[in-house]
Order: sequence, then C-alpha cells, then structure tokens
Amino acid sequence: MLEIENFEQKFKKIITSPSWRETERLFREAENVFLFGNGGNLAIADHAAIDISRLTDKNAIAPGSGVTATSIIGDKDPESWFETWLKYRLRGLDPSKCMVICLSCSTSGTSSNASVRALNYAIENGISSVLISAQPKTDLDERIVAVSQNVSLYHTSEILSLTLTYQLTHSAGFQCPSVFKKARQRKFEKLGIKSEVKEIFDKHVPPGFENQLRNLAIDFDGVIHNFDKGWHDGTCYGNPIEGSLSAIKSLSKDWNIIIFTAKVRPDRPLVNGKTGQELVEEWLEKHEVLQFISEVTHEKPRAEYYIDDKALEFKMPHNDWDHILSRISK
Repeated sequence: MLEIENFEQKFKKIITSPSWRETERLFREAENVFLFGNGGNLAIADHAAIDISRLTDKNAIAPGSGVTATSIIGDKDPESWFETWLKYRLRGLDPSKCMVICLSCSTSGTSSNASVRALNYAIENGISSVLISAQPKTDLDERIVAVSQNVSLYHTSEILSLTLTYQLTHSAGFQCPSVFKKARQRKFEKLGIKSEVKEIFDKHVPPGFENQLRNLAIDFDGVIHNFDKGWHDGTCYGNPIEGSLSAIKSLSKDWNIIIFTAKVRPDRPLVNGKTGQELVEEWLEKHEVLQFISEVTHEKPRAEYYIDDKALEFKMPHNDWDHILSRISK
C-alpha cells in the first residue's frame, strides 16, 4: 500500500497548531487570496484558488498555467517569476485586504528561493503571508506565518496542502461540497431540531458576518461530555454522550461547529498543570472529533442554532415570558 505518512494524524496536528490558527484568522479577514507553488503545487494552488472562489465570498487566484510561468520567466528569471506575478496581480488592490499563500515541497534551490522571494515581497508591502511547506524552512522572515507539515514524501505534502485549503474554507464558515448531498432538514430531524429556510437579509447580523449564520453552537458538558459527577476533580472525566460524536461529524459537513463551555474560561484554575482549553481539546482529540470543530470558546458565539442541555427556548414574536417563568418556578 502507498505510504502516506499517517496523513490524518499529521492533518490533526497541523490544524490545532498556533500557526494554523493564525492562518485561519488571516484567511477569514482577507478579501483577495493569492496562491502559488512549484511543480505539482502549482496545480494544487490553481485547484484551491478555483474552489475558494467558488465556495466562499473571496477572490482567489493562482498563476494557473505553464503559459503564465514561461512568459514571465522569459521576461525575467526563474527566481523572480512568483514575485513578478504578484506585482502584476496586486495592481490597484488594497494590501491590507490581501493574503498570499505559498505551497512548497522544496527547502532549497531555485524553487525555494523563488517562493521565499515572493513571500518577502508580499510581507514588505503589507500583505499577510503564509508558507505551507513539507519541512520547516530556516531563515524565514518572522512576519511570515510558517506552517510545517513535517512530511518527507511529495505526494503526502501535496495532498495535505489541498486538504488544508479546504480546511480554510470550512473554518471560515463556508460549506465544502459533499459527494453524497443530503438535505440539511433531514440531518436536523434526527436531532429533533426544526430548521427554517430564511434569506440572509432577514437575519440580524452585522454586515460582513453573514457567514456566521452557518455556525452551530454546541455546549460541551451534558451535551457532548458526560458530566454526571459535576466539577469532580476538574478534568474531562466523562465518556462521550451517546450519539454526540457521530452527530458532530455529520453536522460538520454543512455547519461550522463551535463548542462553548465555561471550562475554557481564562480565569479557570489550572488542573494538573493544564488550562481548561487544553483539557477540552485533548478530550475532543482523544475521541477523534477535534478536526471537525472550528472553535472552542467560553463566550457565547454568534450562531444559527444553540444546542444546550439547560436551555429554555424563547419564542418570538409572541411574548413568551409567562411560559419561561412558569418553567423556572417548577
């Protein structure tokens, strides 16, 4: 069987790293995304740019073809063609709204030099820059976000790079297409949730936050994690609540899953030397669902639905306070 270097494990490690979290933040804020890479990564960049443009509200672009490369190389030289391409494409654009992503398998030589040269040009011109590479790149400007895959095979690196671009799309609140399309309504019916189809303009969200309508917020204790002993020793001691893990995996195909829990409050005391954030994320990783979670927070996130074991539904437009008060007084 073809060696893929523990692909899933590598992927999980990358998307939970601080450098990847920063990459996701930059991607969410960018309006224009420029992707490039050498060899097979040039094709990966082109594929990713097409799907980012198709699936999100961002303008994504890649060099696209060998014609572009050879034309610029003919005018310039192999080590400057990415930089030159960027200069052409950035004309008239606001640098603060742009992002550059380089996909690389090389750690030295002309290909590597061309990539770093372009990234340096971008960062010097106020453009957020990210390098996704098979191996760590030394002597990189510290302003460039470096995401290392820590793999040694070309095909593993290239597959990871493409998958990571879909993760960016997913983490920004956009839907990645499924081969087996199922109606969103059917999925929610399994959880007893009624979904209503509403137009974006009917939603009470600030301009620019429409994508957060794809957020689905789920409480941790009592909904995902069995919290039958209460605080106990402060750890995440319980087993998964039946059906919760499969529900998260299924819902993540269409929704941006956000876990909210007081366990990760920054003022929570350390337990066994670990923060609540670390404890919750370790539990999610142990049960193989961390990669399906976009965020773990102690704040109430903006979301289309909230799944909570202690929630009381307030129904509008009717004044439902009498019903709420009667429920609480019981």
